[in-house]
Amino acid sequence: MPGPLRLRFSSWWIVLPLVVALWIMLDHPRPTPSHRAEWLDAGGTLVRAVRAGEGDTTLLLIHGFGESLTTWRAVFDRLASRTRVIAFDLPGFGGSSKPDTSYSLPAMTERLSRLIDRYATGTLVVVGHSMGGELAASLALARPDRVQLLILIAPAGYRIGFGWIIDTMNPRKAATVGRYLGLRSFITPIHDPGWLEEPDSMVNYDLTGDPSYQRAAARVLQDFDFVALRDRFQDITQPTLLIWGGNDPVVPFSAGDSISRLIPCVRFAPLATAFHRPHAEVPDTVLAIIRGFLRDPACGSGPGGRP
Repeated sequence: MPGPLRLRFSSWWIVLPLVVALWIMLDHPRPTPSHRAEWLDAGGTLVRAVRAGEGDTTLLLIHGFGESLTTWRAVFDRLASRTRVIAFDLPGFGGSSKPDTSYSLPAMTERLSRLIDRYATGTLVVVGHSMGGELAASLALARPDRVQLLILIAPAGYRIGFGWIIDTMNPRKAATVGRYLGLRSFITPIHDPGWLEEPDSMVNYDLTGDPSYQRAAARVLQDFDFVALRDRFQDITQPTLLIWGGNDPVVPFSAGDSISRLIPCVRFAPLATAFHRPHAEVPDTVLAIIRGFLRDPACGSGPGGRP
């Protein structure tokens, strides 16, 4: 092949992928995000949130330690198709403010109490996972006037699998773990541009290396008592759905079995093959269980229920 022709032929193979990529972009534009992030006032702390749905019932979704509202993506839209749903980043995590203040269980519960007073209307169902489950239970205990139903997914509060780490926590160890969390996006990414629209100032925000996140994570480990409700689960009066993975390495299944025997009005839904995040691992199963509970929250009814 002559030199000039060979050059033109080679150049074409360089240009062709760019032309194809441009055609795909023009023919298949990036989808508009389903939701828009907003910042709500939780007792003086601004928390990133997403709200959707309509109806007389509000579901408040509370994520676990080191996560964010994106952990609920697999179930959020389908829950919002039948009721109002609010998911948010806990103070200190995700895109929420990270004040240098107390992150104790009472302090966090008070912030959530102010949040529901301002933004949750009608029947309130609080759904919490892991650390968020302990907060959900604490909120139910503190605000029986507002919380009508409770859904706990592998909640902390009774026993955790890494209890020896928490039991020996001190400021130096907390700071070290906080720095570790600050070096990586922990568990799940905090952004999903195809699902959640955010302002430009937030789009590129990365927890990696953020000193305020490192500090907040350390404060949570120092201040928050991850087994504070051990003797108080028996005081929960709301009908409660308890979902637990049989292979949970973080909060052992044995803790779920114990808690299910303490809560007076409980429906226990063990998932034998799930791990610590069943709402993300087997969302269809979890969604069906939650919908069944919302239709009929009677004590002990359904598979695994205990009267």
